[in-house]
Amino acid sequence: MEVSLALKIKENEKLHRYLKEHSYYYIKLNRNPKYYDELLSEYKKYNRSNHFDKINNAIDNAELISNVIKMME
Repeated sequence: MEVSLALKIKENEKLHRYLKEHSYYYIKLNRNPKYYDELLSEYKKYNRSNHFDKINNAIDNAELISNVIKMME
């Protein structure tokens, strides 16, 4: 992998963590640094879906708590 590309990835901690979890991108980036754009787009999709999952989990937890409170009344 090119040094400048590796430094770009290391600067962004979340992207670096994503790359560790999806290590097959290391192979792609070693072969061709142009895959960096693909990595970024996949990371952004993953990040968006991750935020929506967190919001949905928070809503589900709030509904569960309100249901438990209603049952206790």
